[in-house]
Amino acid sequence: MNNQFDYVMAPVSIVVGLAIGHILAALGVAVNRLRGHGKPIHLEVVFLSWAAYVLVWIVSFWWWEFKFDELGTTWTYGLYLFVLVYAMVLFLLAVILVPRGMKDLDDSYAWFMADRRWFFSMIIVANVLDILDSWVKSSAWAFRPLYLIWFTTTTVGVIVGMRSESRRVQQVLAVGLLAYQVIYTGAELNVLGRW
Repeated sequence: MNNQFDYVMAPVSIVVGLAIGHILAALGVAVNRLRGHGKPIHLEVVFLSWAAYVLVWIVSFWWWEFKFDELGTTWTYGLYLFVLVYAMVLFLLAVILVPRGMKDLDDSYAWFMADRRWFFSMIIVANVLDILDSWVKSSAWAFRPLYLIWFTTTTVGVIVGMRSESRRVQQVLAVGLLAYQVIYTGAELNVLGRW
């Protein structure tokens, strides 16, 4: 690894670590509340699936940024800010979905539905950043069929999710997009540096 990459990724890694820590700490509080410590809490598959989805995305983002080192990228301040902003958007995605310390969350489905438009809007922003990130690394990578299917499926899914009040639709979207995210990540980002 070159020293520029290490230097640039240090603050990005901090933001990624904060996002992961935010989700895990909140879920730890939820587990304790399920065990009878504190106010009762109801966790629903929609909320848990989206939390897992965001966690997979954050971890995948950090893994995929190694591609910059493999490409021998010349770092400009603009590129550095872009990668840092992408990490910050993923952090905000985690914060919008999962309240700090699970404060004020008694029913995860009601919480999710109340803020779903913010959450889904942030996914769209993150999707746009992801396309730009892929394009910067390689136009061939940005136009892979599996990637375009992922982008299109996610975008259509979040638009439907923004508009739908149906619990069943929300469950299908959350579980379906989580499953696709896991399959896509496993297929495309399996070995570090071999893309």
